Amino acid sequence: MLRVRRAAPEEQIELTGHLDELRSRLMVVLGVLIVGVALCFWQSGEILAVLQGPLPGGEHTQFLATSPLDPLMTSMAISIYGGLLLTLPVASYQLYAFLIPAISKEHHKSLRPLVAMVPGLFIAGVAFGWYLVVPPSISFLLNFNDAQFQTILRAKDYIQYVALTLVAMGIVFELPVVMLILARLRVVSSALMRKHWRISIVALAVIAMLLPGIDPISFTVEFIPLLLLYAMSYGLVRLVERSRMSGTAASAEV
Repeated sequence: MLRVRRAAPEEQIELTGHLDELRSRLMVVLGVLIVGVALCFWQSGEILAVLQGPLPGGEHTQFLATSPLDPLMTSMAISIYGGLLLTLPVASYQLYAFLIPAISKEHHKSLRPLVAMVPGLFIAGVAFGWYLVVPPSISFLLNFNDAQFQTILRAKDYIQYVALTLVAMGIVFELPVVMLILARLRVVSSALMRKHWRISIVALAVIAMLLPGIDPISFTVEFIPLLLLYAMSYGLVRLVERSRMSGTAASAEV
């Protein structure tokens, strides 16, 4: 039976121990990925029907098949993308657990609640992408100059677009966690965020442009939550600083 022991903060582990732990954690992630891919392949027809929801014809939409292998390859693509989505939260925890020996005990206690936020924020980002990004972007793209074009979708291309959008939004929603970790490690401060807010807005706009979907609808829908997440991150960084100051004051009184 594969057992993975989570090391303690600042625990001294030999190189061979690190390599064995890394191998074990990779095996856990690979196992979850295989199970996720198998489950998604088993339910690939139902998943495809759900993914067809934003299309004008809904689940009755007919995709273009240019090869006898297209239906099978589509099911495999659904399985792989779905398996990756299911595995990402597990992989993020395994990465954190592997890095624990390099984290001080003080920082470990403060980072533990943040790690618990990772799956929740990722799921929130995926839900936001599915309900608020994919439908308007698909509608805009399919209706753009529709009088001059007859658009026949390939299932592989459509699924790839939806999957990349959902994964990208899930990762983007981790911004508050990243900023909180940096604040805990004293790399980022609220003063620094205020000083460089213009640069931050430009950087967020660039990130929105790099996300899947090149149409203005996708850019707007993706850019606005990035701004809100940045504002939320600023508020959380302020809370971290106030908590740190309160702890310092209490220690000084003692």
